Amino acid sequence: MKKTLILGSLAAMLLVGCGGSDKETAGDGGQKETTFVMGSANFNGDFYPGWTNSAYDANIRRLVWGGGLLAPTDEGKFVLNSFVESRTLTKSDPSKSVDDIWTFKLKDGMKFSNGDPLTVKDVKFTYDFFLDKDALKATGTTTDLDEYIEKIEVDEANNTISFFLKKIPYTIESSVFTYFIFDSSDIAPKAETAGVTPQQYIKGNMSTPIGYGPYKIDQYVESQYVRLSINDNYQGNFEGKKPSITHLIVQNVPDATQITQLISGEIDGLTGLVSEDDIDAVRNDKNISTNNYYRHGGGQITFHTDFGPAQLPEVRKAFAYEFNRIKFRDLFLGKYGIASNAPYSRNMWMMYDEGEELGTEGKFEKSLISYDILDKDGKWDEAANVAEAKRLLDQAAAKTDGLYAKLTKKGDKYFWDGKELAINLAITSAWTDAINLTLTKEVQDKFGIAVNVDSMDWSIMANNLYGNSPASERKYHAFTGGTSYGLQYDPYGSWSKTQILPFGQGSSSNTARYVGDEELLEKIRWADSTTEEGREQYKNDWRKWIREVNQELPLLPLYSNNYYDAYTDKVVNFKTNALWSWPYAIVEAEYK
Repeated sequence: MKKTLILGSLAAMLLVGCGGSDKETAGDGGQKETTFVMGSANFNGDFYPGWTNSAYDANIRRLVWGGGLLAPTDEGKFVLNSFVESRTLTKSDPSKSVDDIWTFKLKDGMKFSNGDPLTVKDVKFTYDFFLDKDALKATGTTTDLDEYIEKIEVDEANNTISFFLKKIPYTIESSVFTYFIFDSSDIAPKAETAGVTPQQYIKGNMSTPIGYGPYKIDQYVESQYVRLSINDNYQGNFEGKKPSITHLIVQNVPDATQITQLISGEIDGLTGLVSEDDIDAVRNDKNISTNNYYRHGGGQITFHTDFGPAQLPEVRKAFAYEFNRIKFRDLFLGKYGIASNAPYSRNMWMMYDEGEELGTEGKFEKSLISYDILDKDGKWDEAANVAEAKRLLDQAAAKTDGLYAKLTKKGDKYFWDGKELAINLAITSAWTDAINLTLTKEVQDKFGIAVNVDSMDWSIMANNLYGNSPASERKYHAFTGGTSYGLQYDPYGSWSKTQILPFGQGSSSNTARYVGDEELLEKIRWADSTTEEGREQYKNDWRKWIREVNQELPLLPLYSNNYYDAYTDKVVNFKTNALWSWPYAIVEAEYK
């Protein structure tokens, strides 16, 4: 059964997917109303933050909130959000080397989209919400916010809130001060009436968020679309600009038809196009405008490193040699694909030595293990890759301690726990052809690892990836998917062992479920961003961590790429980039 949620009046609702001039109607007093339909992969409907982390749900969140006390700019910096008047940094003790008290003053008269007042009481409520680890754990999530914050003090009369910080992480701005602020006037009484905690109330009402960003949700139809309209209480983005497009429809569109729907005018935009055929189709259409940029992320196969044969690094590496990434990139992306060997982006300054140019393949990147052995002509060398894969499997099969006792070899075949060695791989439909043509039965037989591929909707795969599915139904060892990196990158939140919950008991942001050098993650996390020495330490330790992940392979990077965002040429000033995704850019976009 599909779930439908309707918020507010829908008297002026427009048809989803209508094209051309039908997207312009006359509002009250003759004011022109416009609708932009953005194509998207399916959502989970988790539009409150804190649990799952789907990029498609995150886009809705950005439209509803736009930022926390700090908000991003199109250059990847963080500035005061439009409802914040000032920020003051002081020391709790003059002997301290850094300012450890951050005080924010909110503007008076601010409102949420539903008209409720937005004050420091709501900020305090939000941070208390995420500092209550027991209540969060009971709803299947966790947070590390308590590791940063000692206490919070509120001065309601002056509309100020002060954060007393225990430590200052390298990513202090993004890690602590970009939390979306919740409407306490709405949530608290409803939770009390229902006899539940605020955390339980939010978990049960994930699809009905109330924010203060450029748009508010009018209607959500599960697996179909989210319809939004302008929030009249929005104060503007970091430049004070407000949206002119009055309605947005974020519509779930199939990968197989998305380009046809865009070119025909059924939808108005698509973002993150990666395949050669799709990109060439929109670039060659005179009615389509495009933005392109080097992606701040990439695509990968993520292993569940605590489950089945994927627990052994030798098996993960042997699978990597079995997977011809060069062929896959050609099938999946064509000429727009770029090799990648760890969770990094060429937009990251830490990748480069002095004198190297951002966006190029620098010395550090070239030093990483490739897992694609090439012949003298630069082509994938099947025989050499087979030999290396089997060397790794033989090496593991020769061990008899612990988990290694489960991996055995009889003749030329490998077995895990008495059954044929196999990796169960979960994918979404967009990956099907390229995966199946890369991991053919012939390839599997030659390398010794069978691969059972199941294609499914993203929301179903996400439940398995994040560990929300029942433990009794667990079967997948690996998952395809893409990752986008934050403006400030601290791997702790996605890679620390503290971010792993027991499978079936909630969402784990450490999706690889990998336990590595925790001390190194801590060093990266607490580097001092205010000094040159601290920044150099951060860079060096971050590179050590990249080498660890490259060598232990909790995930197999498949590609990075040039992203193309495509949209109707009836819209101008829609300026997306690697650090400025479409929910932010749509605020300045307008119909001609």
